[in-house]
Amino acid sequence: MRSATTACLLLATLIGAGAVASETTVYMWVDENGVPQYTDRPPDDADVHPTRIQSRRTDPEAVQARVQQDRDLRQARAERRQQDEEAAAEEAARRNETLQQRQVNCEQARKKLETYENSRRLYRPLPNGEREYLTDEELDQARAQARAQVREWCD
Repeated sequence: MRSATTACLLLATLIGAGAVASETTVYMWVDENGVPQYTDRPPDDADVHPTRIQSRRTDPEAVQARVQQDRDLRQARAERRQQDEEAAAEEAARRNETLQQRQVNCEQARKKLETYENSRRLYRPLPNGEREYLTDEELDQARAQARAQVREWCD
């Protein structure tokens, strides 16, 4: 079991990191403790057997390029996450500002409705400073508009 694990680790190490065109045969030999060893350069004094496992030498430039690519990808993800967080914070600020403005508008609409409901007579100021009082129909219409504004801003 240990020799199979060792072979898999060696294979992953030799092949998984990147390869160039020249292939190297993996050799198996048993050390003085009876433990199988795998290597691409067997010792001269051991009974060495070539295996069916083929490996390739690691291309350091390809490994470095892959490491740099992984670094760039992590950095891009971190930047994207930061941009998303900033966008979410801006959106929350806009929602909060909108909510505050709605509250202000609601308060004004309620005050206006209260004034219209409790006043017997309402007027419009004229350009010359005089007042033009609303008729009963105009007053009913102004109160209906004030109720609509309360529904719009407060509901």
